[in-house]
Amino acid sequence: MTYQKQTRPILMFDPFAATLAFSPLIVYVLCLSIIRIGGFVWVTTGARDTAAVLVAISGLIVIGPMELFFPNATASLLGAWVWIPLMLLYFLFACLVVINSRPKLVIYGRTLEEVYPAMVRAARAMDSNAIEHEEQLQIHLPALTTHIRLDPVRGNDCSSVVAFEPTLPLAFWNQLANHLRTELRPTPPPYPRRGWAMLIMATMTAFFLVRYIAAQPALLVEGFHEWFIR
Repeated sequence: MTYQKQTRPILMFDPFAATLAFSPLIVYVLCLSIIRIGGFVWVTTGARDTAAVLVAISGLIVIGPMELFFPNATASLLGAWVWIPLMLLYFLFACLVVINSRPKLVIYGRTLEEVYPAMVRAARAMDSNAIEHEEQLQIHLPALTTHIRLDPVRGNDCSSVVAFEPTLPLAFWNQLANHLRTELRPTPPPYPRRGWAMLIMATMTAFFLVRYIAAQPALLVEGFHEWFIR
């Protein structure tokens, strides 16, 4: 009589932890790749861009620092409710990072060659006497006593607009962002399109994550209970 030994697949780490860690990051990278490949232009504030990054890495924070410093004594009293103060703590930390980030605008989907002329037109829509310094990628708005500068990533379709004055009002940045969106919308996207590497990386990561979970779906539920109900 022969016995067939039932083997369990060797998993590198918990499927639920993998889903929690990589899902927000995959969504973030997919959104950026769609913007770039689709030829869209996205103008946002530095605070919103930083907040999006913090959301994207939130899963990594949960399985990393939060798990490392997890308050087991408190969890024995509160149970699953212990995650509310933990997530609130991360939310407050994210707010602190966003509030202390440098005011700026971030542009995705256009290179330096498209962004700088549009920034000049946007500045002159706000101040007709705006003076440009193309060599330094700077513009002086004398009526607003403001100097702005384009800070591009060479060879990439991502750049940011920063100001030399640290205490410009929010209304200035909103007005500049609206004018930039208007000026950049009709501009042609860069050729060749960027973002293919990001799309391939995000798609492959999502594919392997789904396969990894499908290998042991019961462990996904078990991992959920182990993580949230302690």
